[in-house]
Amino acid sequence: MTGGVLSLAELDRVAWAELACMGGPATEVPVRLRALTSTDTDRRHRAWQWLGTHLYHQGTVYPAAAHAVPFLLGLLAEGGTPDRERTLGYLTRLVEPPSEDGATPPADGPPGDDSARRAVVAGARAVLPHLDAVDPSTAGAAAELLAWLPELAARSLPGLRRLCARRLPGRERTTALIALGALAGAAGTGSDPAMLERLLGDRTDPDRWAAAVALCRTTAPDQPPAAVAVMVAELAAANVDPEGYERVWRTRFHDNHVAGLLAATLGQLPREREESTRDVVARRLVGTDGAPDVLAAVASGLVVDALGDVATVAPGALTPWQRAVLGALPGADLAWSCGELGPWLTSAYGLPGTREALAAWLARSG
Repeated sequence: MTGGVLSLAELDRVAWAELACMGGPATEVPVRLRALTSTDTDRRHRAWQWLGTHLYHQGTVYPAAAHAVPFLLGLLAEGGTPDRERTLGYLTRLVEPPSEDGATPPADGPPGDDSARRAVVAGARAVLPHLDAVDPSTAGAAAELLAWLPELAARSLPGLRRLCARRLPGRERTTALIALGALAGAAGTGSDPAMLERLLGDRTDPDRWAAAVALCRTTAPDQPPAAVAVMVAELAAANVDPEGYERVWRTRFHDNHVAGLLAATLGQLPREREESTRDVVARRLVGTDGAPDVLAAVASGLVVDALGDVATVAPGALTPWQRAVLGALPGADLAWSCGELGPWLTSAYGLPGTREALAAWLARSG
């Protein structure tokens, strides 16, 4: 029984003893699912903790998860649990790739058996109405879940457009915008850029970076220069004070790691946008109002955002985004003047440690 939306009254029809979860047979699953309807907050919390470690753990989705999904969807459809946001979030964990993969929606789910994902798709009718939930957190959680399910784009987009038109807290607004862009791009509708461009043009809007991400997903494989400029500016701001930046809840995606989301999007930069993007990065690194050590921190942060966690850099394998970032460094006088940037480039990535040598290395790499 892995399809559709099921009531808890049907739990005993599943042969849980024959299904695997972490640690052995899944006989405890129906007990934990029933606990989700309890009026006791602590009991529900313990049930969620158990489900979060026994059906899904460290990127592995266990076979019993696909059989639990219809009952979780039934709780959503019937209002059987007060934890609607948490239920939607749990379903998201079952369908999204591991966070360290750096994927952006829509994308393939966790590796291996995708039966849990297929079960969520089969019961989508229980999820879609939550895009119109009065509670913004519940609506935002529904948007995050649906963003990973491009096969539901045509059914999801009307609700996402209504959600984006509402007044929402920042985290839910950015989530709705990114989900809208991801699914509009997946559907190939060519819709919604006008609304996103209006948001992008409002320099006072703190969420314009999310509109930039959404616009790039809508217009893929192209990335409009205005959207790229906004994303680079947001990455630079994040690298001035990374800890302070991440203390603010800005989005549901990437566990609120906005820099990772922006870097993953810019990682798809087309070749024809490389030169203009290099100029945008360069302008961020030559500001006369920045102290040398701050500009060096921003420069090194952008390099990490572009190159990621690699021991050495193969010059012939650089992406347009990586070349744009590295190509902007030789002209960043103040960033080099503190004396820390060059040695760091060499120790972290094996790159040349002077401006001249780096420029020559890039020229040789083509």
